[in-house]
Amino acid sequence: MQIVFRSVKTNTQLTMPVTPAEFAVEVGRNVTVLDMSQTGEAAFPGLLALFDEQMEFLLPAEARNYTQGGYTGDPYAMVKTLTDWSEAGEVLRLIVTDTPVNFPILLGPVRYGEQDGTGDVYVRLTLRQYRELAAETSEIKSATGNKTRSTSRAQQAARVHTVVKGDTLWGIARKYYGDGALCYKLAKYNGIKNANLIYPGNKVTCPDKSKL
Repeated sequence: MQIVFRSVKTNTQLTMPVTPAEFAVEVGRNVTVLDMSQTGEAAFPGLLALFDEQMEFLLPAEARNYTQGGYTGDPYAMVKTLTDWSEAGEVLRLIVTDTPVNFPILLGPVRYGEQDGTGDVYVRLTLRQYRELAAETSEIKSATGNKTRSTSRAQQAARVHTVVKGDTLWGIARKYYGDGALCYKLAKYNGIKNANLIYPGNKVTCPDKSKL
């Protein structure tokens, strides 16, 4: 197993000379818990989590029998590449060979130093998963059926939702915006003091997302 960092922009690659004894990444979706009036707590799927991990590496002062093949024995050259990536805010791929791990990341500040007079360098990297921001669009057919155009959801007209039994503001926000956590902004927009309290027959105006 090897741990590799590869620049998305330049395809420059660093293979860490010594693989640490362990590594861990955390992926999945956050869970949001709301205190629902009269019914107790309820859990809802939240936003996808971005892992934020630290890894420590040994950069030996010379190539040794336990270093990865091709290591030049120049630890500060590797430190310079890592710090250049961090300072430039460059998007990297974190690759752990022989595993499914292959994620886009950003490097936080690079901490490095020597400990025992051997010239070996110890480096600590803060890894933050990167996610590109992209506008959500939907394809809408024209009346003739022979053309399509991409229309931002933010450009749709405001909609009015009539609350029925079993509705929650979280569920309404998720239905119209794809994100239940917007229920608090939706409550504020509609002058609802408690996002957990809505009643059948209430009218909830759902404006363009950009207006929340």
